[in-house]
Amino acid sequence: MVVLMSALITGLVTLAGAEGIGVGASDDQEARSVVRKALNRVASNEEQQLQIRYRSLMSREVRKFNGDGEVEESDRGDFEVFPLDGVPYERRISVNGRPLSDQELEWEAEREAEFLQALQRIRDGEVDADDDEERVIFNEELIERYVFSLEGEEVWRGRPSYAISFRPRDGDLPVRRRIDHALNKAKGKLWIDVETFEPARVQFQLIDRVRLWWGALGSIAEARGSLDRAPVLGNIWGRIQYETYTDVRV
Repeated sequence: MVVLMSALITGLVTLAGAEGIGVGASDDQEARSVVRKALNRVASNEEQQLQIRYRSLMSREVRKFNGDGEVEESDRGDFEVFPLDGVPYERRISVNGRPLSDQELEWEAEREAEFLQALQRIRDGEVDADDDEERVIFNEELIERYVFSLEGEEVWRGRPSYAISFRPRDGDLPVRRRIDHALNKAKGKLWIDVETFEPARVQFQLIDRVRLWWGALGSIAEARGSLDRAPVLGNIWGRIQYETYTDVRV
């Protein structure tokens, strides 16, 4: 469940050399032009392999609620994000403010080994990365799922940004993998930095229930979230905050 929502919001923020864009009309094609410039920026970042050139620290908190809206379980942890065999990896270094126990260190070592094994299977051609049911593939088909509307310029974290809303297109949208069920039912808003065309923020919410494994594992009754990015080192942007809420009914 967390993976599905993480894939969804990551895909949406990635949708979000700078030339001016006229603002004022809610024109889908004008908004789409800004989105494509953001995609070009993302592609440039990937070519420079910025994600695997730096290390960072990340804090994560996961809370589970009961039917009355009370927190019944909470898990806080710190993670070291670093390149592992050429791919960003999140290694856990604390649990609820304390260091990992010996058993937890063993679990973490097993998780890391499984990560490397899965990566090797992809590189050996045993597994096709595109077959991942929850992986968002950034292509024209993804963009064509949505209607974009350029709402104007807004200042976000002290920087001028293009504010662009999006919603699913009418009619039947393609469903090839599990993540498509969520992508086809998501609406929200993007903030794209005017100067750099970096995606600065995304807010999203599901507009309809999404079934899990064709209903066998229940359904997502409600989901919403946001992801913020900002310059973290010179002109290099990184994720600074990520929040999601999911209501799962079994």
